[in-house]
Amino acid sequence: MQSMDRKPFVTSYFPANTWYLALLVTTLLLTGGGKVQAQGTDSVARRSNFAARWAVADSLRRRMRLAADEGRLLQWGDSVVRAKWGRGLTDSAQTLRRHRLQRIDSRLSHGDQLLQKRYQRSSYDTLYVVRPEGRWTVKLRANLSGARITFEGGDKGKYFSGDLKADYRGTLSVAVAYRGIAVGVAINPAKLAGKSKDNELNLNSYGNAFGFDVVYLSSKTYHGNINSDGVLSYFDKGQVRQRAVNLNAYYAFNNRRFSFPAAFSQSYIQKRSAGAVMIGVSLDGQQTDVDGYDHKGGEARLRILQLGIGVGYGYNLVLGRRWLFHLSALPTLDVLVKSSIRGIDGRVSMPYHFPSVIITGRGAAVYSWSNKFVGLTMVYNASPAGDRSRLYVDREKGRVRLFYGFRF
Repeated sequence: MQSMDRKPFVTSYFPANTWYLALLVTTLLLTGGGKVQAQGTDSVARRSNFAARWAVADSLRRRMRLAADEGRLLQWGDSVVRAKWGRGLTDSAQTLRRHRLQRIDSRLSHGDQLLQKRYQRSSYDTLYVVRPEGRWTVKLRANLSGARITFEGGDKGKYFSGDLKADYRGTLSVAVAYRGIAVGVAINPAKLAGKSKDNELNLNSYGNAFGFDVVYLSSKTYHGNINSDGVLSYFDKGQVRQRAVNLNAYYAFNNRRFSFPAAFSQSYIQKRSAGAVMIGVSLDGQQTDVDGYDHKGGEARLRILQLGIGVGYGYNLVLGRRWLFHLSALPTLDVLVKSSIRGIDGRVSMPYHFPSVIITGRGAAVYSWSNKFVGLTMVYNASPAGDRSRLYVDREKGRVRLFYGFRF
């Protein structure tokens, strides 16, 4: 699920408003917008053909926008469909159909007014932060994420250590937002081809004041080296299985002038540079199972639970009218740590060792022009904890996202 604004108290109206986009596609097909044929193979003819298509699409968009503003969106769409198909209805059927569409249009219009009121609500300094023009935002995204876990320790004179990495996961996704409320769908080409056994779910919500990231990972592709009492073994994919959940939430104090979503969801526009002190909370939990971790063919299980609170800082740098750069760091000190590793020789618990932290770093670069934008975002998590003389675990996870979008 791709990014959305905070306090979505009218999301029940959103599914109905998807008719706006659906009608645009439908009417393009029905009115023959795609029937303009290229006359020749030279570039001039192709440009002319594209311009004609674009003119038809833009004309339909403007007519649809006007119908939506006037509260007769479905009635307009119905008239286009009937005009194209040449359908004839009896007077009584036409009256019944018209009254039904009027009732639905009235509800859609009411829902849209509530969304517009919420969308334009000014709880921010408009010299620094503004809402973008246009109701719809469409984004195409390419995501790449990876994870790594290292550990070491000892018990009863025996030493162990390990360095394991999961396969990188790449996904392609499309997100559509209406007045700041977004839905998205993503596909993993390697998963579709049967070459990946990993599952990852990302849920994030970025608001000017409050926001969070939730990541769930189920992986069977970890691989690497493990040293058990002097015996070094290579572990191939399938021998290590992990299930992990990571939650990071923040509250930004200077939220009237500093906007997280300007960098990460593009539902706001940062006009001037600004920074903010943040407080945050982090929760990190995982279970990792290893088959045949030593020369005796034993099994091991690593369990970790960390809860931390902390203070950080974020800054949005605006260069000119088109560039936005974001950088933030939010370290949280652990207030709760529960961890252990169980193997053939027994159970080793992780002692608390100060400082034990969960570090969340974020970065972004966005370039905007006209009603379009392109950018790159990064989220990085590191969770080092424990004592190297007994049990120390360091988990790292990162995600990079490249995106292109436009508003209308």
